[in-house]
Amino acid sequence: MVIKLADNIYSPLGATTHANYDAVMSGQCALKQYSLPDGSRYTASLFPEEERHDDGEHTFFEHLCIASASDAIARAGIDPCSPRCRFFLSTTKGNVHLLAKGETERALLGTSAAIICRHFGNPNPPVVVSNACISGLSAQIAAMRSIEAGLCDTAVVIGCDVQSEFIISGFQCLHALSPDQCRPFDSDRCGLNLGEAAATIIYSNSGNGEWVAEGGAMCNDANHISGPSRTGEGSYRCLQALDVNKDELAFISVHGTSTLYNDEMESIAIDRAGLADVPLFSLKGVYGHTMGAAGVLETILSMQAVEHGVVFGTRGFKNLGVSRHVSISAETRTTDKQSFVKLLSGFGGCNAAMTFCHKTGAITPSIPPTPSTSTIHSIRLTPTAEELVDLYRTHIGDYPKFFKMDPLSRLGFVASEMLLQECPKDDYGVLLFNRSSSMADDTAFQATIQDRGNWFPSPALFVYTLPNIVTGEIAIRNHFLTETNFMVLDAPSADVMAEQIALSTERGPQITGWCEVDAHGNYLAALMAVPQHTHKDIIEQELSKILK
Repeated sequence: MVIKLADNIYSPLGATTHANYDAVMSGQCALKQYSLPDGSRYTASLFPEEERHDDGEHTFFEHLCIASASDAIARAGIDPCSPRCRFFLSTTKGNVHLLAKGETERALLGTSAAIICRHFGNPNPPVVVSNACISGLSAQIAAMRSIEAGLCDTAVVIGCDVQSEFIISGFQCLHALSPDQCRPFDSDRCGLNLGEAAATIIYSNSGNGEWVAEGGAMCNDANHISGPSRTGEGSYRCLQALDVNKDELAFISVHGTSTLYNDEMESIAIDRAGLADVPLFSLKGVYGHTMGAAGVLETILSMQAVEHGVVFGTRGFKNLGVSRHVSISAETRTTDKQSFVKLLSGFGGCNAAMTFCHKTGAITPSIPPTPSTSTIHSIRLTPTAEELVDLYRTHIGDYPKFFKMDPLSRLGFVASEMLLQECPKDDYGVLLFNRSSSMADDTAFQATIQDRGNWFPSPALFVYTLPNIVTGEIAIRNHFLTETNFMVLDAPSADVMAEQIALSTERGPQITGWCEVDAHGNYLAALMAVPQHTHKDIIEQELSKILK
């Protein structure tokens, strides 16, 4: 059983969960209009300017993570120094604002996570989940699986992102931002609002918590790196995998970004899953899209809603603007049901859903599967950029989209294609790791906005400033409709990687391993095709060989 011990939300609306719940219920909203250097307007929920500073010891991003986690840890009464406690950080861009100052090392996600862990004296390597907009649920699923597998007794899951000119200009050049407050699922919706926040959930295998994380699923829709499936395939498969009883659901907390295709996709997925009459809501009209924090923040507020017997109204909604008649309202409704679903989707074709129940009680443990004795196939590549193109032409050559990819996606694509030529055909999941995240693309995109006199944010570059795009490219090529995920570590660790890979192989075979293009243009792909139910020790042995 995975029990929630405590939580915290630190947002522009308040520094505690209860302050944020009260703000939502009283109709407060921190969304305001701002301007970019080119004069274009956007609306976002941001902390006041006087709070947005780096203090020398910690950046603003790190400060938010530490403040949120500190409150939750105090409420839970756990020892963060315990070797049986693990930290999971959900973020998409972390300290990316530091690139404007030329600080690439501090901008690495693993560096930030290590700093946060050291603050709390935790001895374990932190795991950063950077899986686009579903990161907050992906991190919770990773924590839940780690507890269930006995890898830890408690897990501190922190979700956080802060906004910067890097992120805002990127979404603006994709024409995704609304100049006005967003309108999820509404016929007049015209784009998303961005937001920033930190939120923390602490899970445990024991305790007096009233909330149980019952299950989670991640599925790729294998459609497009920046556009959702028109049939809602990924989200639909997530909802199907949860196998929920709709009569027990208080609501579905949807992603609801207020973009044309996302809201339509979610309505189709919910309808296909037979859940169209279950109440749903989006919190984006209150907080904006908080990216890596969204899955954690919106889960916590959903728990609060169930505890208070309410279904939040969707701020900004007036007239239904999607093709399926889902149950959404601007008004607060009541409920006496004790379970809910949290649903998210993101770039790279990724989708995730989790179910939570407001109860305690024994859950029958599953019988461990028989470990696989099948062969692990592996490949190690350390090419230059030119050699990588030669490998593509020699071994693949039939996928012109390769030349539109960024370096990280090219590397993962070529390595996975060469690996799959030697492997049994299967519907593989994709779980990749690295240290640099998407730093090579981040620095390239930063160069397009660094000079105010020559300011031209590139949409072609921005879409690749998420490391999980490489997992999406692999899924699209092979039509993999299973889990895709990306994790960032401060340093390669066969032990930590093998733990997370073994947990993933319980759901199916995996294309997995280290895939990195660093800021200096060095390439390393050390990938494996790992059969389902492969034991952690076997995975670790193979990783140790190919990571050297």
